[in-house]
Amino acid sequence: MTNTSTSSTTRSTASRTGRTASGTGAGKGRGRRQLSAAQREAADSARAARIAALHERISERVEQLTADPQWRAMLDAAAKFHTYSLNNQLLIALQAARLGISPTRVAGFGTWKALGRSVVKGSTGLAVLAPCTYTPKDSRPDTGTGQDTRQATPAAAATAGSGAAGEPAGGHADQPARGRVLRGFRVAHVFDISQTQGDPLPDIIPELLTGNAPAALWGALAVQVARHGYTLTREACGQANGLTDPAARTVRVRPDVADAQAVKTLAHDLLTAPSRVGERARPVRAQRTRRRGFGCDHPGWLAAALSPPMWGGAAVARAGECDPSRDVTGLTVAAVGGIRVSDELPGVAVLDAAGVPVPAIADYLCSLLASGAATGSVRSYALALLRWWRFLAAVELGWQRASRVEARDFVLWMRLAATTAGGATRAGRVGERVGYAPATINHNLAVLRGFYADRMAAGDGPVVNPVPEAVGRGGQRVGAHANPMAPPERHRRAPLRQKTPARLPRSLPDHLFDTLFAAMRSDRDRALLALYVSTGARASELLGVSVDRVDVGAQRIGVHRKGSGRLQWLPGSADAFVWLRLYQQRQDRPAGQQALWLTRRAPHRPLTYSAMRRVLQRANEELGTGWTLHDLRHTAAFRMAEDPRLTLTDVQWVLGHAQLATTQIYLRPREDAVVARVLEHHRARGDRPARQPAAPPSGGYRPDSLRELLGQARDAR
Repeated sequence: MTNTSTSSTTRSTASRTGRTASGTGAGKGRGRRQLSAAQREAADSARAARIAALHERISERVEQLTADPQWRAMLDAAAKFHTYSLNNQLLIALQAARLGISPTRVAGFGTWKALGRSVVKGSTGLAVLAPCTYTPKDSRPDTGTGQDTRQATPAAAATAGSGAAGEPAGGHADQPARGRVLRGFRVAHVFDISQTQGDPLPDIIPELLTGNAPAALWGALAVQVARHGYTLTREACGQANGLTDPAARTVRVRPDVADAQAVKTLAHDLLTAPSRVGERARPVRAQRTRRRGFGCDHPGWLAAALSPPMWGGAAVARAGECDPSRDVTGLTVAAVGGIRVSDELPGVAVLDAAGVPVPAIADYLCSLLASGAATGSVRSYALALLRWWRFLAAVELGWQRASRVEARDFVLWMRLAATTAGGATRAGRVGERVGYAPATINHNLAVLRGFYADRMAAGDGPVVNPVPEAVGRGGQRVGAHANPMAPPERHRRAPLRQKTPARLPRSLPDHLFDTLFAAMRSDRDRALLALYVSTGARASELLGVSVDRVDVGAQRIGVHRKGSGRLQWLPGSADAFVWLRLYQQRQDRPAGQQALWLTRRAPHRPLTYSAMRRVLQRANEELGTGWTLHDLRHTAAFRMAEDPRLTLTDVQWVLGHAQLATTQIYLRPREDAVVARVLEHHRARGDRPARQPAAPPSGGYRPDSLRELLGQARDAR
């Protein structure tokens, strides 16, 4: 029934190799002893008898589990051998009890050898059931390509591959090999670590924290425990560091650990305790998404208790408490801090109220830059984070202590914000037409969520992200595991996100563009406007053109696309290149300067986006309009979309859109064109001549006479 290693190690190894080869049936007979039919029948009968005996032992062991001490012993054995099936766990526990050993780590002969340990001579192995598998052969004929077309059958979707002799790979004695079919079971032998000798195995011993905890942190966590009706004590907890008893509503922490470890244990119990005692159990999926520990009233309470203040000198609210009475309508956000452009990475630094760069923001912006974000995007993210930092300074709270309440108040303030004299921002009254645009608010929330997610992944920041995530109707993330063949599902907006109105892109009618073009003061500005409305390039793309990216003969200009950075040659109008040549002839260009667009005043430097925007602002002040550089791109798109000789894909290529749906927005008619056509319709109806009333019949003839006369005329015809 058992295997006793009384012979030499070589003989034991050879015996194992023979059992493995005869059990798997995967080889071609290489190195196998040829048996007669009678010998094979006898070996099969003996194997079947051993397996039947093992099953009888399992049945007897199950019957003995009715007694409480034996049941507890089986549970302890199951906890130690969780990689084995219940049958093998029972076999190991039964045989180990007979041998007088307490098994802790069990593995096969080959596994112990790979770990640098050898089985002690004379040790008795523990018999377990191991699967017998084989590789089925495909009966399809050869295709004539010289390749083997034999494959495993679909039923061979089993688990891991074969391992050392006498056990499956990885020490799992119950898993067949991957790509193989289970044929039956055989008897294999494993050994406990107490039956081996050699190198000690590496072990992971948890280390308890030492030292003192942050000031008042234990008290803040104790308040949370008492608030939910639990009693906190420092008592012995057996082998655990802490113990929570939902039935008795008590929380215990070991008294013989340092203050730092005690705070860590208490925080862990607060997060992992059942949310509501006595509540009916929810499905596993719901428990994973809604479990918050003690059913806390606010998900950011622990973040507020664990996080230190980070804004210089700002007062910190009490841990775990949020001010529900904060009046954002009377809140004034001072224009403290700022943005500083530097040559060091990430190129943009956000300064706090003391004028010191914020390290957390610098790390996040470096991550964005390393992920391929453009410098303009990094600056946009920096401005959004600066706005959030100023708000936190106004409410006197550190960024690590921010919770969902602060995110909510931040959105309310942005909806009601109005700039006052001196650059400060105050919140207006409810109903005033002030505040940031909905798209700006959503952009800020997206930046904040990405910032806190990055910091939390780095081990810094609050426990819960202050900006909530959008959740689909099934409780999953919006767009997760979406079927591309199914119609898109409509989901609700994420919490705090604003509803953005669907507006048509603003463009310039021809007569207004001519007026704006006439307001330009130089050939450079006229060339830029003409190229904007003929190429459809973005403002930054056209300003980044170099002198070697201009092909006057082909009427093309090369721009580097936003995002991808790829070079694309865009066609332009003939008038635009005429103005470009006039500008190049009159512009003084320093030696070695490759930028196409330069400033008019010395020293001549490359023209920036801010400088070109100021050129357009001066024209708007003169004309009383409010056009932007991006409106010129919309104008070019509408002009091309209205041309029947250009397809929509042509317009998509010129504009550089990744999706055709983005270009389809320009198929909708412009407001000025619709208004002009409707007014023309009304004028046409008003200019039509009035309809003359029909002349009455001539007098003197009776109607019946006329009918008779006309009827006789028809009959004659």
